[in-house]
Amino acid sequence: MRFFDETVAYLPYAAVESIRADVDLTYAQAGFLLFLYPGIGLLTTPFGVLVDRCNRRVLAAIGGLGYGVGLFLFAAAGDFWALFVAVCVMGTLGDLLVTAGEVSLVEIAGDNAEPALARANLLAAMGDLAGPLLLATALWSGLGWRAAFWAAGVMMVAYGVLLATRPLPRPEPDDEESAFGALMSVIRDRRVIAAGLLVAVIVAFDDTFIGFAVAFLITDQDLSPALATVATGAGLTGGVAAAAWASRTTRRRVGLRTCAVALTAGVFLLVLVPTTVTAAIAMALVGAAVNLAWIILQARYMTLRPGQAGATSSVAEAVAQIGVTTPLVIGLLADHTGLGPAMWLYCAIAVVFIASAR
Repeated sequence: MRFFDETVAYLPYAAVESIRADVDLTYAQAGFLLFLYPGIGLLTTPFGVLVDRCNRRVLAAIGGLGYGVGLFLFAAAGDFWALFVAVCVMGTLGDLLVTAGEVSLVEIAGDNAEPALARANLLAAMGDLAGPLLLATALWSGLGWRAAFWAAGVMMVAYGVLLATRPLPRPEPDDEESAFGALMSVIRDRRVIAAGLLVAVIVAFDDTFIGFAVAFLITDQDLSPALATVATGAGLTGGVAAAAWASRTTRRRVGLRTCAVALTAGVFLLVLVPTTVTAAIAMALVGAAVNLAWIILQARYMTLRPGQAGATSSVAEAVAQIGVTTPLVIGLLADHTGLGPAMWLYCAIAVVFIASAR
């Protein structure tokens, strides 16, 4: 599930410059769409309660099929508002798919939740590599960015059909507590909020960072879209290596502070020395740091409240949506100062991560 999700989720960010030029968007409009894609998750927080109480196979299948439809809409879009609708569909139903899948995984894994989540993130990191390959192939072949979205849509629809035939663990909700009461009890848990705030910092360096890194290399360093995509995509091998290492260790050996230092080094390297080779190295550092930090934090909040992993995950990730405002701010800054100066905001956020990591 994470492999397919990350393969698809990469596309809007990495293709942002091609999309912007083709559909005639401003950087502010492009930044808003990149903000909206994960940011729509604020409206899907109740999905966590559904996953804790309803048939997860049905929910996951609906999520997969809907995600595919959203990709078709994106591929056919000709203006900002068509892209807006497509992003809303993709973000909403994509969240449903991921929440149903990850809660099922945590319940099956039990006390081995962190290694299990590490393996899931390894597949996600492999998806981070498949996404650039898909997009680069579409660009190099001359078919354009839209072909990558049509192909990804077919893949997600097929995956949704497959999920409809696979059993997932049945939820066992507390019958004495209403759905609303369960959600409110999670919202009042300060541990969940604290974890969400930490996730908010690293969210800024997920796919949104990749998108602006690609645009930065194209507009400020005159790299071709295909070469910039490959440079940043090749750097994501760091994420694969980190997730692979974490999935094979039984005891955690890296803390959040170490992840923060590695991430900061990668961001400063990209901004200060933006060449093809250094971009790949920088993205490897960022990818490794983000993946390890994500595994640590996800295992932390999804095991805080047994039987409520869905609601806990949704609330923590809703708080983390603070971080997805980053591309909106970057887009506004880029329109007024240029993308090069705007990239320094990422450097500032990385420093904040070092200060807040515990």
